[in-house]
Amino acid sequence: MPPDFDLDLPSLWFTNSPPLFSAPSMKANGPTTSAYSLRRSFNSSGTLQNVLVASVRWLDDLSTTKVQITWKDTDPLHTAHAQQKHFPPPGPLSLEDLDKAHRAYGANIAAWAESSLGRTVGDGECWTLAQQALLDLAQMYRAHGQEPPLVSQGRSHGYCILALSAGSPGDNAGLLQLADVRRGDILQMENAHFKTVEEAQPVRQQWGKWQVGRGKRNVRLAQHTAVVVGVEGEALRVVEQNGGVPLAVSEGRYDLRDMVVGEMSVYRVVGEGWCPALETGWE
Repeated sequence: MPPDFDLDLPSLWFTNSPPLFSAPSMKANGPTTSAYSLRRSFNSSGTLQNVLVASVRWLDDLSTTKVQITWKDTDPLHTAHAQQKHFPPPGPLSLEDLDKAHRAYGANIAAWAESSLGRTVGDGECWTLAQQALLDLAQMYRAHGQEPPLVSQGRSHGYCILALSAGSPGDNAGLLQLADVRRGDILQMENAHFKTVEEAQPVRQQWGKWQVGRGKRNVRLAQHTAVVVGVEGEALRVVEQNGGVPLAVSEGRYDLRDMVVGEMSVYRVVGEGWCPALETGWE
């Protein structure tokens, strides 16, 4: 659990409309998503009292920090008072829970992505494909009275079932099977570099012989999101946006044996009950 943050109350950032949340010390702690509420009421002496409650979700582990700040309009600098609460990340899920989540959401997520092939979803960025798939399916599940999938929290797309870094050949062998990566899971890559030596098509030389050339294919991905649609040994077949085709949805394939630099995570989409929406109540 993190210690209380220095909220820098003397800067009066919380008095802006809307408040310039969050405080610099919190921003430095890592990426977040947040929600807030602001209540204003007059006390018995006729002074306007403000109560700001903000909930911050830390995207690295999905833990939560809540902040409440109260102040009087007449003298915010000297009347501001803050409290903080910290909540742990969501708990671990069992293999049974993960299997149930896959059966509930996996096929629909993969089918949604495949139905988008050749199109541009939203702004054409890779992350938008996964986010829009989850948003659309969440709406459908709610309409049928079923638990909707948890939508992407930054670059976290559910429950992380596999996290690995590039290593020497063989280091990551069998991990896709060990982690039980399945169709409909979501792939997230950071600073990944895939280097593939490919056999070129045979070319007939002037003297009548066939010669097979070898070429290198380099794929560099600073940050990339894709939907898994199949597992083939050490490779993932994916549907991705802004990957092989700029700003459009296309098919792709990533082989762990070809990853020479970077990190890869695979997420199992789960129900939103595992990580409920942020609330802005204090009690």
